[in-house]
Amino acid sequence: MIIYGAGMAGLMAGNYLKKFSPTIHEVQSSLPNNHGALLRFKTNVCGEITGIPFKKVKINKAICFDGSIYTEPNIKFSNMYSQKVTGEIINRSIGNLDAGERYIAPYDYINQMASKLDIEYDSKLTTDFLQSQKNSNHAPVISTIPMPMLMDMVGWQKPEFKWKSITSVWGKINSPKTDVYQTIYYPDPKVPYYRISITGDTYIAEYDGKINIDDAISMSATHLRDFGINGTVEDVNIKEQNYGKLVPIDDKVRKEFILYMTDEYRVYSLGRFATWRQILLDDLARDLKVIESMIDYRDDYSKRLSIIK
Repeated sequence: MIIYGAGMAGLMAGNYLKKFSPTIHEVQSSLPNNHGALLRFKTNVCGEITGIPFKKVKINKAICFDGSIYTEPNIKFSNMYSQKVTGEIINRSIGNLDAGERYIAPYDYINQMASKLDIEYDSKLTTDFLQSQKNSNHAPVISTIPMPMLMDMVGWQKPEFKWKSITSVWGKINSPKTDVYQTIYYPDPKVPYYRISITGDTYIAEYDGKINIDDAISMSATHLRDFGINGTVEDVNIKEQNYGKLVPIDDKVRKEFILYMTDEYRVYSLGRFATWRQILLDDLARDLKVIESMIDYRDDYSKRLSIIK
């Protein structure tokens, strides 16, 4: 098996599908720095399939608008927030502020997953390779490459794709001692950030577009005050992400292309960029199990055909 992309989806695939002896091909020269925040999951399934323990925690969420804190969602805030982060009115996580349980991946989750795998860097998916896969019984391929890029490579008449870039800012809360798991949403379009979270003692701010380091540091104290914390943030880092918020395309077209790549090229699409849909990290585990069963079924079917022949 070949997996293209050493991001979250590719690394999880490599860990879960070890029976296929996967090799991961990554276009960059080292592990891509795609993850500007600690990782929160709704279930423990991703920890289970990768064999890496997660921490179970309690989380609380709220909305901040015009200086006031709200602990109940409403339609106005939900629609404002959706339009702010995607430019369209669709359901977003701000619509559910219920307290709940989450599972926190270890800070070095990416490196732990990568340490178990065979990764070839400076290696990208090519059109020639795809053509060699067409209508063949070659080893299966998992692609985490963004759908519009893959459509271009195979000459698919693609629809208009829309997305918004985001910037993640994170650092350590210096004082006071902090160990909580909380999120505040900011639906106001005049405010450049849209979600601030505290994960243990880590501060995480998500901005619509770009922000420079000096402004990010300055804003962090303001954000902490919204949480009722009179503290400071140290070791501030910034990461820009091009495909930050995805705007959905026609679901029929999306599914047709995914099926076409599997049928024609034995390429299985995995992850939110490759399948072009907003998914939870937990959904990757479910999708991986589906892909595993599809590969097993096809391999078993091919063996049966060879016996018949």
